[in-house]
Amino acid sequence: MKTIIRYLTKQEWMFLGLCGVFALCSIWTDMSIPDQMSKVTTLLQTEGSTVSDVTGNGVRMLLFALLGLLCTVATTYFSARVGAGLAMRVRGAVFDKILDFSPEDSVHFSTSSLITRCTNDIVRIQTLFAAGAVLIFKAPLTAVWAFGRIVGQNPLWTAAVGVVFAIVLVFIVGIAWLVRPQIRKAQALMDDTNRVSREHLSGIRVIHAFHAFDYQKNRFETVNEKLKEISSRIDRRIAMFNPFLDTMTNVLNVAIYCIGAIVIGTAAASDRIGLFSEMVTFSSYTLLVMTAFVQLLVIYMGLVKALASIDRISEVLNTEIRIRDGANEEAETAKGTVEFKHVTFRYPNAGDDALTDISFSIKAGQTVAFIGATGSGKTSILNLIPRFYDVTGGQVLVGGKDVRDYKLKDLRNKLGYIPQRSILFSGTIADNIAYGDNGRFRATLTEIKHAAEVGQAKEFIEKKEGGYEAKVSEGGKNFSGGQRQRLTISRAIARDPEIYLFDDSFSALDFKTDRMLRDRLKEVAAGATVIIVAQRIGTIRGADQIFVVDQGRIVGSGTHDTLMETCPVYQEIALSQDS
Repeated sequence: MKTIIRYLTKQEWMFLGLCGVFALCSIWTDMSIPDQMSKVTTLLQTEGSTVSDVTGNGVRMLLFALLGLLCTVATTYFSARVGAGLAMRVRGAVFDKILDFSPEDSVHFSTSSLITRCTNDIVRIQTLFAAGAVLIFKAPLTAVWAFGRIVGQNPLWTAAVGVVFAIVLVFIVGIAWLVRPQIRKAQALMDDTNRVSREHLSGIRVIHAFHAFDYQKNRFETVNEKLKEISSRIDRRIAMFNPFLDTMTNVLNVAIYCIGAIVIGTAAASDRIGLFSEMVTFSSYTLLVMTAFVQLLVIYMGLVKALASIDRISEVLNTEIRIRDGANEEAETAKGTVEFKHVTFRYPNAGDDALTDISFSIKAGQTVAFIGATGSGKTSILNLIPRFYDVTGGQVLVGGKDVRDYKLKDLRNKLGYIPQRSILFSGTIADNIAYGDNGRFRATLTEIKHAAEVGQAKEFIEKKEGGYEAKVSEGGKNFSGGQRQRLTISRAIARDPEIYLFDDSFSALDFKTDRMLRDRLKEVAAGATVIIVAQRIGTIRGADQIFVVDQGRIVGSGTHDTLMETCPVYQEIALSQDS
């Protein structure tokens, strides 16, 4: 709870204080109405009472009711302000925290779980503060205040109320004890439902292609049925309370009136009017307490759900970020260079090293390539340069400086990264090419067009309605794989980096486009270092140096011609592609 409370502002603490004040005022009006009712009852039973006396008390009852309504509205208004503001800041904090996650940090959370935490869990917290704040202040205070009015009156009535209240409290605790663990399970199942739904939407083409409608439907129905069962179980247990409370309220009223009939029947005639008025007042206070119990149960159930959500949000907010800014402010000594010194790397929770004793040096302006079988460690090498992961042993140097000594922003501003999977964002083509902040400039339209021309994307962009302002759908699904790849390459070019990192970024391009793009890239990035991870020999044949990676080790290096003579692994790859 402390993790969430700290996001409340001073103004919102003031609003919560006002909620408490207005709640007290509302309770005072609720407590005053039975007193006025008692006076009206006495006046109706007393000879000589006038209509004006009765209506005067009736008007006061209406005024108390109106004042109570206004106080409740004010409490609701301020609590809604608190809930909305808190939810906005917590949602922003969670989003910012997720942005800071490295792949190593995010391994503890599934994407579907993070989405549920950013949406459903935060809504529950907002509901607790917005809708629940009224009850949090009012219900317990009403119960205590009304019970204080009851205690000390007729001992038989008090005893009857005490027995019923004890039974109700035991029932509430029992229901809460049964429901609480189920709520946590329900939230986990909500994650699963979200996961299957996302997989269905993202893999809709595969589902259609393999005619896997029944299989996918069964997957969804399985998790949906489990969620339905546990939600129904929770609702059934909570639903038991209302009829139980109604029954206990009726039993208590019957007991009060039965005891009242005995007490009034045995009392002196002069005392009967007072006792009858006292019984009516007692019954009214009892109803207020029972209503408060209902509200307390609502609060408790909302609190249990919110606490489970708070725990899930806190797990994200309290996750330790492993990849942090370096503290060394020393200047780099060799701009544009990349060097690995006896690097060893193991993925989190993996049993074996992904890379072992990797050493090489790349000079500024060189074009260097890495090739090897799938899973050999090529992408792992590339991921260590922008510090998506940190090395297990050894050093990675960029510009002659250990990457761990850089501020992350300064390090990544040097790089133009093109990932294996082409990622586009909803918006326009121009927005996607000019995406991000390189610490120096925001690409102009002229620079965007130039980057698209170099990246071989100009032709299909200009054929689009709207050109560079054409809309990009979520994930770039309104573009082909090759078009997405060319747009992501154009995005890196527009960044004008010192070092280009191509992670198998030419795989969706035909040979002609591949060649044209690399030729144009040589012209515009003549002084930049280019590092390419590729599967095709044709893509890397002209590189200044090629490193062959096999089972996490570099087993060969040199030009294409040299490797064809000296490296069996490279020879095998080349022969497999020629055949």
